[in-house]
Order: sequence, then C-alpha cells, then structure tokens
Amino acid sequence: MEYVAGPVIALLLGMKFTAFKTSAQDAAIKSLEEKLEQVDARHSEVAQQMPKQMLATVAPMAMAVKKLNQQVGI
Repeated sequence: MEYVAGPVIALLLGMKFTAFKTSAQDAAIKSLEEKLEQVDARHSEVAQQMPKQMLATVAPMAMAVKKLNQQVGI
C-alpha cells in the first residue's frame, strides 16, 4: 500500500505546485504586459512632442545665426 500511496501523493503535490507556479507566472506576465502598454503609450506621446520641442529649441538659434551672419556680412 505504501508503495502506491507515496508516489501518488508526491505526484499530486507536484501537480499542485506546478499549477501554483504557473498562475504566479501568468500574473507576472500580465503585469509586465500592462507596463509595456504604458511604456508604448508614453513613447508615442514623446515621439509626437519631440519635433515640436526640437523646433522650439533650434528656431531661436537659427535666427540668431542668421542675424549674426548679416552683421558680419556673410
């Protein structure tokens, strides 16, 4: 009887542990997917704002260089 009961109990405990670890991994994967969606949304937002910020930064410098060139006579 012990020859059958021991392995069966071990098998059942192993199956329960596997199910527990699988559910923990699923929860971790879901959390990471949500974070990835947030990062993707933020990336899209920044990608749209970047050209505007670059133009706001470069335009005054370009105008200053143009004015300097006119003063120097280039």
